[in-house]
Amino acid sequence: MLGLTSVCVFLFSALALAVNSGYSLGALVLLLASSWLLWKRPRLNLQRRDYLMLGTLLLYFAIFTANMLYHGDPARELDMPLRALLAVPVLLLLLAYPPRPAAWWGGVAIGAIGGATLAFWQFIVLNMERPQAATSNAIHYGNVSMLLGMLSLSGLVWAREQRHRVAWSTLLLVGGLAGILGSVISGSRSGWLALPVCASIIALHYAKKDGKRYIASTAIAIIALGAVTYSMPDSQIRKRMHAAVEETQNFEHGADLKWSSVGQRLEMWRTALLISRDHLAVGIGRTGYLEAKRILAAEGKMSKTVGEYTNAHNDYIDTLVKRGVTGLLALLALFLVPLSLLGRALRHSAPAAQPYALAGVILCTCYMIFGLTTSSLTLNIGIIMLVFPMVILWTLLRQQERTA
Repeated sequence: MLGLTSVCVFLFSALALAVNSGYSLGALVLLLASSWLLWKRPRLNLQRRDYLMLGTLLLYFAIFTANMLYHGDPARELDMPLRALLAVPVLLLLLAYPPRPAAWWGGVAIGAIGGATLAFWQFIVLNMERPQAATSNAIHYGNVSMLLGMLSLSGLVWAREQRHRVAWSTLLLVGGLAGILGSVISGSRSGWLALPVCASIIALHYAKKDGKRYIASTAIAIIALGAVTYSMPDSQIRKRMHAAVEETQNFEHGADLKWSSVGQRLEMWRTALLISRDHLAVGIGRTGYLEAKRILAAEGKMSKTVGEYTNAHNDYIDTLVKRGVTGLLALLALFLVPLSLLGRALRHSAPAAQPYALAGVILCTCYMIFGLTTSSLTLNIGIIMLVFPMVILWTLLRQQERTA
């Protein structure tokens, strides 16, 4: 079983961006394997922290499901919160049979490299303006690529303690760079927002151990990377930054939103907040939200260009308008409770456990930033790449604490 969980954890990240729905393979086998707990019934020795993690996943599922049933939303809307529920037996399985650390760190690095390789082939050979690797959307590819890159960099301290430390350090560094560059060529701006924040967290953590040179090195590296990618011919960063400024100005002057991604987002946020004012407690549901948008468009109070979008392109605003304050609190709990547990572990756990705590903090931070400009948790890749790495990292952290 230890070998099986290790293989599944490796495949989960390694195939995430290079194979269509590759992230689902490892997750599905882990879910099926969790049925073994019913027969074997291993002693889990759960702590209060484990119950908090489990309770957060169950709370998110329960509140979102109850809200959807209350509003009579389509049954397919249950797919996304259901992923949080399915992560619960996987968490229990991995607590009983924790995967090998090498499976996790090798998986995230190879996943970032594989996704970037495919994306660069699409960009250079197929002339795709915004490559998306094996995902369905450049935005979500760019976000997950940045996430895998940052997770790879979180493991450098672990790599330094391994027998083949040069090989592991090289792999994780290449994975980090590949994840960042994959996000850059995708043109996904939300991933770019996460880069300086997450890089600063990683640098500050390493600086506590090895001196402040990491802070200066990280700042120089970010500035250099930004300058190089901005000055390149046909730079995606330059195009997307200029487009963002221009589209924001056009929105303020009432220009047509048909070709303006920033303008469409601003319009969706404005109208979603307008609708949510009268439905603060439990929201209006997906069906009610779409109907309210149709009415606003018919009355000329909203651009018809954004009328067919099923979400508000912001996790927080989308949750507020559909699920109300109760749903928003459940969403914040999904981010902040694990972030608090992992942040505390980062400060107080044994050194062997800290790389997993750091990676967990990076995971939660990335998703909190991604959610500012897109609805990450309304798609399969978005919710799975949050809750399954969350439980994997938590079980690896707990395993290192037990063996320290």
